[in-house]
Amino acid sequence: VLALGFGLLPRRACSAWMSSDASSTIVDPEPACPPPLWAARLVATARARAGRTVYPPSDDTFLLLEVLAEDAVHLSALAPQLCLEVGCGTGTLLAGLLLVLGGLHAQDGNNNDGSSLAAMPMVVAVDKNPDAVACTRALLEEQGASNVHAIQSSLTSGLRLEGRVDIGLCNPPYVPTDDPEEMQGCGIEVSWAGGDRGREVIDQLLPCIAGVIAPGGYFYLVCMAENKPDEIMAAVRGHGLFAEVARREQRGIEELFILRFHRNCK
Repeated sequence: VLALGFGLLPRRACSAWMSSDASSTIVDPEPACPPPLWAARLVATARARAGRTVYPPSDDTFLLLEVLAEDAVHLSALAPQLCLEVGCGTGTLLAGLLLVLGGLHAQDGNNNDGSSLAAMPMVVAVDKNPDAVACTRALLEEQGASNVHAIQSSLTSGLRLEGRVDIGLCNPPYVPTDDPEEMQGCGIEVSWAGGDRGREVIDQLLPCIAGVIAPGGYFYLVCMAENKPDEIMAAVRGHGLFAEVARREQRGIEELFILRFHRNCK
């Protein structure tokens, strides 16, 4: 999640959260659904690390974790060498993906100590927020991942990953916003501020996805109904990728979509 936000508020509520009196006591609402059982310990660890400057795992995170677990057989069959998350936030999605690849999602979440993650693929995590980069690096290393590259950057610029990413993830800022200043800088506001139709960051990302995905590779994108998922998928198909809805579900006040993109083997 690119430089993402606070507590466990739905994304579109974050702006109101930010504008409230900082001296008052704020009680964050719980997510509409709990995290997958296998990821419960990971989510708790990530939440504790997030603080007030990094978007903690919430409903959109949980939904993508569920889809990754459902796709475990296909993803493991790739024998991925490189996995990428654009907008990594706490690193929960990348760490969850490694648990899935290691088969640990099939165990009780309380027993997932990450001991088998050392043999997992190289992971690259990118975020505009330096606190998110530090949080992701610490979480992945704490979970036992050994080949971690957490980088402060925007989208995939300067990464030189063309055609190399076997599995990619992104939970972008997708909330429609009117104030262009919310999308500037590296602060908390860019976690939710998606600009016109919530699509400005997403639309910049799509050609980047097409550029980095390896033959046979997959990329997962979170979005909401207001982002016009059908248009997003049409744009991705225009870049030569297969696109489909992996999951569509109402979570709290947001109708969330997980889009799955795939490049055929050549």
